[in-house]
Order: sequence, then structure tokens, then C-alpha cells
Amino acid sequence: MAYSVRRTTADEWRDYRELRLAALIDSPTNFGQTHEQALAIPDETWQERARTNATSDLQAFFVAVDDTTGKLVGMWGVMPHNAHPGVHHVLGVYVRPEARGTEVARLLNQACVDFARTTDAKDLTLLVRDDNDRGRRFYEREGFELTGAKQPHNLDPSHNLLEMRYQFFR
Repeated sequence: MAYSVRRTTADEWRDYRELRLAALIDSPTNFGQTHEQALAIPDETWQERARTNATSDLQAFFVAVDDTTGKLVGMWGVMPHNAHPGVHHVLGVYVRPEARGTEVARLLNQACVDFARTTDAKDLTLLVRDDNDRGRRFYEREGFELTGAKQPHNLDPSHNLLEMRYQFFR
């Protein structure tokens, strides 16, 4: 399979919405939102998110596209951290099962790192659930390291979200 990675466009908000909903069904414990909550989001909000993620100088979402079918098979976002000025944060990470184990995750991650470097951010972080060993190992291979910071998962406080920092950012 061949995949292309690119920034989302404003007019593909429906495809992005479908991918986000699929992610929430497939991996419900890895996000801070339930499928039901995402279903309740009005189309106008999805459209605004798509416009912002396609055009902002501060945040972006990237998708992986199956070159044969045109189907979106992965997504990765980066935006300013809402609680830490000068820090950008990776979020909304998902790869469909059929594209896992390929280069998709690495390409999406690199697209976000590269985008964040075009901003004035001084640091790049992400959160990974404490029981997501596969995700944590991937991030470590890509250059992220645990910072020691953690916070309770908002949907399941019996688990923590572990902060990781990209050690080669600046």
C-alpha cells in the first residue's frame, strides 16, 4: 500500500468527522471525548474546525490517505497547548487498523513536528494513556520522552495520561 500525508482541507470536514468518529469507536479509551459526545457536535462546529486546521498558522491537522482508494486512514494534529504558553501539543492521533504497522504513523507524526517547528513554540508535548504501551513505545522511537508529569484521564480517572516531550524539537 502507498500512502500520502497532507494537511486537511476545509472542504473535507465530513471525511475528517467520519475518521474521528471511527477513532472513537475503535479506540474509545485513547481520547478525551466519547463517540456520543462527538456525534452531538453540530456540523457548523466540524466545518469551523476544518477551516481552522486547514489554514491556521498556529495549528494544523494532517491526514494519511490511501493512494489507491482515497480513503483517510490516519490523522494527527498539533496546536498550541492551552495551559502552557510557548508549548505546542500533539493530539487527535489515530491510524485505522488496516494502516497500522505501516509508515503512516511515522509520516503523520513527522508532519506535525515539522509544522510545529514553523511556529514560535519552544517545546512540543503529547499525552499518552498509561496503559497504551504500543503508543508510548512508538513515541519513544520517534524521539519523545516521558517528562514525569501526569494527569487523570478525564473519561476514566482510574488511568493517567502521561506527558511526553519531543527531545529534538529545538
